[in-house]
Amino acid sequence: MGESKRSGFALPAVLGILALTILACATVWRMQWVNQQLLNVESHLIRNKHIAEGVLPLVVQDIIGFSATNSTTPSAAQDTSASLRHFAGTDGQTHAFYPSNAQERDKLQMRLGTTMCQACICAPKTLVNLNAKQWRNLLAQSQPVSMAELPSSNVSAFYWVEVCLNANLSELVGSSLLQTTPAIPSAPSPFIYRITVLVQDAAYNATSELSKPRPNTLVMQAIWSRTTATAMTGQWHSWKLLA
Repeated sequence: MGESKRSGFALPAVLGILALTILACATVWRMQWVNQQLLNVESHLIRNKHIAEGVLPLVVQDIIGFSATNSTTPSAAQDTSASLRHFAGTDGQTHAFYPSNAQERDKLQMRLGTTMCQACICAPKTLVNLNAKQWRNLLAQSQPVSMAELPSSNVSAFYWVEVCLNANLSELVGSSLLQTTPAIPSAPSPFIYRITVLVQDAAYNATSELSKPRPNTLVMQAIWSRTTATAMTGQWHSWKLLA
């Protein structure tokens, strides 16, 4: 009789141990899956950060454009769409352009009206620090980076350039920015350029469970100025990642 009772307890005990083993294995598998997803997120962020850093020199080339030459008007041999980005044109034209002086910046502001940017060129009347989501909502006002300039077809990149008066450098360079260098001592150029670059996976999934912060989107912001008003060289003052 006593042996029969012990046999009756053996099966439930074995089943209980088996259930605990299955639960432990499932927990370990779940942890491995979560760790793999987190590693994927981190690898995407690192990759997108390197891509954003590679886009910054391309933006500088866009800023410099034809204004680094001695020409005051675009020639017929120059690409019209590119040259218009560096010349105000006539009062009847409405395109956005990189201004060369404060008066042209005023004209750019009038053309933009209530729109923050046009073809990535921005001339804010008041400096506003937008977050990553707000910049993402302004993709229609950005400049897309050519796929030929990107290291992978699995990503896309966009940028904006805020043309700010040099007097506002102290407002742009704050304690939240990283790698900050001292302000320009003699203000040789009338402008400071705040560049915002957004890099995201081509197969962007806005409903991803791991999207806080979004793992496949990165927004980097940097501040650059020219050595002189028409110089082809300049100086980086700061950069930061936007959450």
